[in-house]
Amino acid sequence: MNKVLEDRIVELLSAEVSVKNRIEIEAQYPNRKLDTGAEVTRFCPSPTGFVHIGGIFTAMICQYVARQSGGVYILRIEDTDKKREVEGAKELIVQQLEKFDLSPNEGLQLDGSEAGDYGPYLQSERREIYLAYAIDLLRKGRAYPCFATPEELQNAVKDQQSKKMRPGYYGQWALWRDRSDDDIKSALDAGKPFVLRFRSEGDHEKRLSIDDVLKGHLELPENDLDVPLIKSDEWRLPTYHLAHVVDDYLMKATIIMRGEEWLPSTPLHFELADALNIPRHRYAHTPVISIIDKSGGGKRKLSKRKDPEADVAYWLKAAYPLKAVKAYLLGLANSNFEDWYRDNPNADLAEFKFSMQKLASSRSPLLDMKKVDDYARDEIARMPQEHFNKEILAWCELHDRKLFDAMMNDPEYTKSVLAIERDGDKPRKDVAKWSDAPEQFGYFYDEIFATQEHEKSPLDQKVVKESLSVYMSTYSHRLDKDAWFENMKQAAEKSGFCLDRNDLKANPEKYHGGIADFASLVRIALTGKSRTPDLWTIMQIMGEDRVKNRLET
Repeated sequence: MNKVLEDRIVELLSAEVSVKNRIEIEAQYPNRKLDTGAEVTRFCPSPTGFVHIGGIFTAMICQYVARQSGGVYILRIEDTDKKREVEGAKELIVQQLEKFDLSPNEGLQLDGSEAGDYGPYLQSERREIYLAYAIDLLRKGRAYPCFATPEELQNAVKDQQSKKMRPGYYGQWALWRDRSDDDIKSALDAGKPFVLRFRSEGDHEKRLSIDDVLKGHLELPENDLDVPLIKSDEWRLPTYHLAHVVDDYLMKATIIMRGEEWLPSTPLHFELADALNIPRHRYAHTPVISIIDKSGGGKRKLSKRKDPEADVAYWLKAAYPLKAVKAYLLGLANSNFEDWYRDNPNADLAEFKFSMQKLASSRSPLLDMKKVDDYARDEIARMPQEHFNKEILAWCELHDRKLFDAMMNDPEYTKSVLAIERDGDKPRKDVAKWSDAPEQFGYFYDEIFATQEHEKSPLDQKVVKESLSVYMSTYSHRLDKDAWFENMKQAAEKSGFCLDRNDLKANPEKYHGGIADFASLVRIALTGKSRTPDLWTIMQIMGEDRVKNRLET
């Protein structure tokens, strides 16, 4: 392409933008003054939707690697896809990172400011930087304008499919790669929109050696795709490929943590770095979190479309203790974390020695919600009572005002309710998330109990009513636990329940059930549930009037 055409393309690309040359730009991004071995990591989400829990996983790894090496952890927002950008998504990213204690050393902060000397950290504010590098490639003959229409590109793909060829803009399907200057001039004169494409010199039949920090030594096909570098829309922003290579070079990132779905793009990014005469980046392609398909499809990638658990908002709405969620994610990343956590239950998670070698052995880690709940129950069970009460009340105040008001009507009663079986060496572990509060504690309050769905005893309701009448005829609230249980056994026997297991097993038709069945019908009548903390303790907390009102009704 002749220089006149080059100048004309440069003028169109840089309209209304003051584009500096590379020397001026690079002077603004000096080498970092860090100790040997210090890692500069970066987490680069796009504000095009909700924050994925896999993003939290990646950000957590970035933070650990940077912190433990004495380096820097960067948050860079990749907001170059303006058509898909969701309003408020940038702010949401920062807020949710903060909730997981993953706020960055550099990048967008909670108050909307930016920290760090290597910004801007919003890619949309770095347009003139990308254009400088894109123009450099154009001047070197490693980029060219492509005026292909969407229809022409679609037809090229159809042709490739019909010939069973891999899809992409290469070879005979690189429609504008070898067009004449006259064709380019005519297209420019006609005002046709164009993208600036990379001119690849790779050969897909040849192999490229890659040493991935996590995957080890790999041999991948060279890149031969002429990918877009600068888009044709009014913003003239770059694609991910150019923006990533330029930004991580200028920001001096030492290790590129990204999902393993980007691994096939590494040869392209190596070639782009070579064409720009900058060092190739050091990559660590992290494993993607998977899940067991609920419809029986087996193990698959955690999906934004199919799985509510993929959205960080799911975890926040359910109100899991986020330390427990983060601990679970650490267990997915490092297999030795669980043992460390068990031995150091009260330690700050930052004290854990994160291992890239352990991460390398993690393959498609599985999201197991039962195990998440176990982590959360353990975390909540260890909480001091005052902290536990505060979290329960805070959740109820925001999400269940009726329960909150009931709790606050009698604060001393509520303290007893929330403390039930939480002391001792083996505290109860019924609560896995703060949204469990209505289910776990609502039945203690008459106004809540009246509106809840209650389980029904499997026994005949006439038997239930008669048995409760017998029980209440001798019930005394002042009895200690042993005397209370003796009273219950007597009432059970009078009501046709068997106290001897062997007799019950031999003659089941003679009895309504055993002592456990009798206790269950009392429990259900009192609480609406078949599983609760210790029944005598519940009665003592509820008080005599409440117990009689429920069991004599």
